[in-house]
Amino acid sequence: MELFQAEQRVLDAQMHADYYRSRIAFCEAVFKQGIEQVSDQRKRQEDAVHELRPGLRLTATQ
Repeated sequence: MELFQAEQRVLDAQMHADYYRSRIAFCEAVFKQGIEQVSDQRKRQEDAVHELRPGLRLTATQ
């Protein structure tokens, strides 16, 4: 059980490190390019993902 908990802590630490790496990369991109360009770039990436999976749509039922 102790080994499992230690492994879980390592996985959690890796996840947190990845999260903060992506936050830093985002902030650096905003600093270099400006928020408008970074926002537009992220929007295009989101649109591309949605186009790859067109069957996943949330709709309200009446």
